[in-house]
Amino acid sequence: MKSLLLAAVSALALPMMAMADPVYMIAQIQIEDQETFFNEYSAGVFPILMETGAKVLVASPTVNTLEGEWAGNWTVVIEFPNEEVALDQWYNSDAYVEVRKSRLAATSFGNMVIAPAFVPPRQ
Repeated sequence: MKSLLLAAVSALALPMMAMADPVYMIAQIQIEDQETFFNEYSAGVFPILMETGAKVLVASPTVNTLEGEWAGNWTVVIEFPNEEVALDQWYNSDAYVEVRKSRLAATSFGNMVIAPAFVPPRQ
């Protein structure tokens, strides 16, 4: 009975722990219209991000490329509490869908990914 209870708790806890793991949005973009990007997009996106509990870790035109090619003139890294927040409360939210239009109008190029936090293997 004890092992059955432990298995049930583990089965419920593991998915919940995965939901609590942070994810990172990493973007490379080419800003063509700085005025629109910073006055419209940035002004609109930051309140949405703050409501989700996201943390902007990097937002810079300056990178030091160590290997390969790094495209675009702006790099952004944002930490979200979990993937559900990143996708549902930010990227796919009605508020961001509207704001995203100004980002697309002000840029000519962009790559964006969501990546999970690194979890070292157990030794």
